[in-house]
Amino acid sequence: MRILEGCLIVISVLAGVTGYAEPDVVDCSKKSLADAVRDASDKNSTITFTGICNGPVVVTIDGLTLRGVGTAIIDGAGADALTLAGTSRVSLMDFDVTNGLTGIVVRDGSHVSLTGVNSHDNALAGVLIQTASSTTLTDVNVTSNGTIGVAVDDGVSVAAKSSTFTGNVVKDLQLTFGSRVSIQNLVVGTYTCDATVLVRGGTITCPH
Repeated sequence: MRILEGCLIVISVLAGVTGYAEPDVVDCSKKSLADAVRDASDKNSTITFTGICNGPVVVTIDGLTLRGVGTAIIDGAGADALTLAGTSRVSLMDFDVTNGLTGIVVRDGSHVSLTGVNSHDNALAGVLIQTASSTTLTDVNVTSNGTIGVAVDDGVSVAAKSSTFTGNVVKDLQLTFGSRVSIQNLVVGTYTCDATVLVRGGTITCPH
């Protein structure tokens, strides 16, 4: 009897650990990612998703991690595909953003990190960061967007690490109006910046 009770306790503990190890995956062929993000109410939660997910997706909760697995794409369908508005400690990981007006919009003092994210084939900018937001871009690729690859404006702070901004139609990087940028191992094609911009690292010279 004691052996049976011990086994039941071990099974219960393992079941509890397994329950917390991996969050449920949102399969966008069956469920809306936009709805899952909108309905998230707990700070510091994680939403893992897979498939082609219809945008627009809007994040307004602090501490959210949005992570793709397998083929994970947010399709903007002509609207801004993914918007982060007034959020803190948000992490975006391992997915593509495409077919939006703008791919990713970070605004209103948001604090966001992007890791392993690709933003491509959007009508305007691939990534737009504005209004006193701060963003860390690591292993991010921004290519083939209709105007600007990454647009940084209005008192924004950005750290770009091991990322590539190339092949965008007008400019690959645009820095304006008091933005501050730290660069490590950035591959960038064409860029423009004004005299109010402070850049550390890399070979970007402002004004340009």
